Amino acid sequence: MTHSLHRRGTPESLKEDYVLLVTAAADVNHYGSKDKLRQILEVVYDVGPCNIGSYDTGTILAGIKIEEIKAALAEVPRVRCCFSSKEKIVEAVRRIQKLDLGMSVTVEGPTEDILEWSEELGIKPHSVNLSLDIWGRKEELPPEDILEILTMCGHGLISRYLVEKLIADVKGGRKTPQEAAVLAGQPCVCGIYNPDRSAKLFAKYVPACAEVAAAKE
Repeated sequence: MTHSLHRRGTPESLKEDYVLLVTAAADVNHYGSKDKLRQILEVVYDVGPCNIGSYDTGTILAGIKIEEIKAALAEVPRVRCCFSSKEKIVEAVRRIQKLDLGMSVTVEGPTEDILEWSEELGIKPHSVNLSLDIWGRKEELPPEDILEILTMCGHGLISRYLVEKLIADVKGGRKTPQEAAVLAGQPCVCGIYNPDRSAKLFAKYVPACAEVAAAKE
């Protein structure tokens, strides 16, 4: 799942960001697999992902219901979502493992964490993909703090100008970090954008006076 490999941020921030992809293999076992993926959607959604979606419908951030996502699965169906804690991603994988439906499962996050709990679950990873960073004219890229948000949409559907506008809104008190996080993530239709982590990134721009007022409350 290479579009999820390029998420940027501190190790501490990335330990609150795990992506899950479950899919049938085209022309191998995708025929008649929709009901299996619907079962997986149900158990994954029950664990509590912070985002989940589909190319065909959009995501829960845009108000899409899980039943709509289940009904609109493609011919090669896929479940795409993300979690904000290691505990939840481990529980989701444990439940998928228990279903034993023969689907391919890919997890993205800090490699050492994933390898550790994979061993605990008795899972031997098929392979490990790593990002080799960004090459080329890096001076043309947005600042790192904006890239941390943009790279949570691996297909590049979030505009830097949208994020810059939302940062300005948070600084000006016109949006809360949570509101900004949801609005920033709505263009990302596949479900791997993490609004919980994004809200913490936007919170850095809350004016100091607002932080003091919130602390008093």
